[in-house]
Amino acid sequence: MRPTVAALAARAPRRRRWSPPSHSNALSLVYFTGKTKLYGNSVPFSLKKTRRTWLPNVQRKRVFSETLQSHVRVKMTTTALRTIKKKGGIDNYLMETSADLLGWKGMQLRITVRDAQKKNAAAEAAEAAKTAVKPRRVKKSILPPEPESALKALENPRTADDFVRRMRRLAARGTGQPFASAEETMGYMKQQKLKQDRALPRRTSIKLPI
Repeated sequence: MRPTVAALAARAPRRRRWSPPSHSNALSLVYFTGKTKLYGNSVPFSLKKTRRTWLPNVQRKRVFSETLQSHVRVKMTTTALRTIKKKGGIDNYLMETSADLLGWKGMQLRITVRDAQKKNAAAEAAEAAKTAVKPRRVKKSILPPEPESALKALENPRTADDFVRRMRRLAARGTGQPFASAEETMGYMKQQKLKQDRALPRRTSIKLPI
C-alpha cells in the first residue's frame, strides 16, 4: 500500500514556536514582544550555505512599578525595554499592550497591577470622603423676613403667592393648628414683627402693609 499525501503530512514533524524555559522563577514579560527564534543560512564567499539560528536578545531586568511601589524582576528583550521607556513605565506598558504580546505571565502581572490600582483608587476615595468638608445646612429662620425683602416679595406677583403661603404655614405651626385663616395669619405676623423689633437694635423701620 502506497502512502498518501495526507499520511505523509501527518507523520511529518511539526515546527514548534520557540519559547523561553517554563521552569524559570522570574516573571517572563511579553514572551519577548512577539520575538521568536529565527532560522536562516550563513552564506560565505564559497557560496556553501550553513544552517544557523538567531535567538532574541533576552535580558533580565528589575523595573520599578509605581502602582506596586516595588521593583519587578522580569525577563524581556531589548525591544520590550525600549517600548517600556516610550510608554512611560511598566504599568502603562502592561495596561496598553495586547495579550498576545504579553503572554500568560505578563497577563498575571497585568492583573496584579490592575487590582492594585483599584485598591489605591478606593483608598483615595475613602480618604477624600473623610476629609471632605460637609456643607453647612442653612437653618430657616422662624421670624418673617426683613421689611424690605417682604415688601419686594409682595410687590412681585411671582413671589407674592409663595410669601403668603409661607406666612400661613408659619402661622399654623405657631398656633398648633393644621391650617390658619387670614385673620390668624395677620395676627401671627404682627406678633412676630413685635418680637423682631425687640430683638433687633432700634432703627428706622419700614411698616409692612398689614
